[in-house]
Amino acid sequence: MTTDEIASFCNICLTRDQNKLAEEYCPQCEEALCGDCRHHHKISKSTKSHQTISLEKYNKLPSFIKQIKHNCQEHDCFLECYCKCHDSLCCKRCLISSHKECKETIFIEDFLTPSSRYHSVALHNIEKALKDLEINICSALKDRNRNLIELREQKQKISEQIKEKRQEINTRLDNLEDALLEKASAMENEYCLKINKVIAKLEDEKKK
Repeated sequence: MTTDEIASFCNICLTRDQNKLAEEYCPQCEEALCGDCRHHHKISKSTKSHQTISLEKYNKLPSFIKQIKHNCQEHDCFLECYCKCHDSLCCKRCLISSHKECKETIFIEDFLTPSSRYHSVALHNIEKALKDLEINICSALKDRNRNLIELREQKQKISEQIKEKRQEINTRLDNLEDALLEKASAMENEYCLKINKVIAKLEDEKKK
C-alpha cells in the first residue's frame, strides 16, 4: 500500500474474510498485520528478517517516505540490490535481465551494514551533501541579508532625493510667488496712480 493512511484491518486476515485490527505494518510485504499474523511473520523463514513498524508510527511518516517502493514493479520481487551504473534499485531478476554488464551492483543490506566498506563512502557522501547544503544555505542567507541592507540604503537615498526635489520645487514656487507679488504690487501702484489722477480731474470738474 502506498496511500497516506493504510487500512486499519489486517490484510492477511482480510483475504480469509476476517476483520481483525492491524497493529503493525511491513514495508517489504506492503501489508498491515494483526497481532497473530505479526507473530507468524516474525518466525517465518521468508519474512523473519523483515523490519515492521507500528501502524501508528507508519501513518505519521511523511507521504514521500510511504511512497517508496519496496518491490520491483516489473517482476514483483523485493528490491534488494542497487546498481551504481544506472543509479537505480533492482531485484535479482533485474540483475539477470537488465544489469548483466553492470560492474557496480551491490546488495542494499551490504550498503547499509556499518561494517561494510560502502558505509563509510555513503556516510562521507551524505556528510559532504549536508555540508554543501549548509554552505548554500549560509550563502543564500548572506545574500538575502545583503539585499535587505541594499534595499534600506536605496530607500534612504530615494527619501533624500525626494526631499531635495521638494526643497527645489518649494524654492522655485517661493521665487515665483515673490515675482508675482512684486508684479502685482507694481501694477497696483500704476493703476492706483492713474485712477487718482482721474478722480482729481473729476473733483475739479465737480467744483467748476
